[in-house]
Amino acid sequence: CVAKNEEGYSARSDLEVSVMEPPQIVPFTFGFESVNEGKFVQLVCVVMAGDEPIRLSWSLKGDEVSSDPVLSTTLLGTRTSMLTISSVGHQHRGTYTCRASNPAGTVTHSADLNVNVPPRWTVEPTDKQFAQGSDAKV
Repeated sequence: CVAKNEEGYSARSDLEVSVMEPPQIVPFTFGFESVNEGKFVQLVCVVMAGDEPIRLSWSLKGDEVSSDPVLSTTLLGTRTSMLTISSVGHQHRGTYTCRASNPAGTVTHSADLNVNVPPRWTVEPTDKQFAQGSDAKV
């Protein structure tokens, strides 16, 4: 690079320009419209392009996911993160989002998990006895 002023003085210097590429995530889904309670599911978030370092994280309904005995996240190398639910429950339903970021930018991709849960009584019915011909109210 050369810079000159009005009086003819000049200065010269070398500089290096680095152009970084933001991450790109390979689209993913759970593979099913809904999953039965108790089943195993997993998502794999792969960053196919973008300069390192890349930070990967997962969120559910906007809150960052933290591992517990049933739900875990595992970093596989520097460009892949796996989210695993060993036994799906009603509390796992919602939108899961993988977020990939580097100094050039941030991208996200999301997948919805719908969970089929068997019906449960909110108030268990009890047997009632009524005389034949009388009015009954349940």
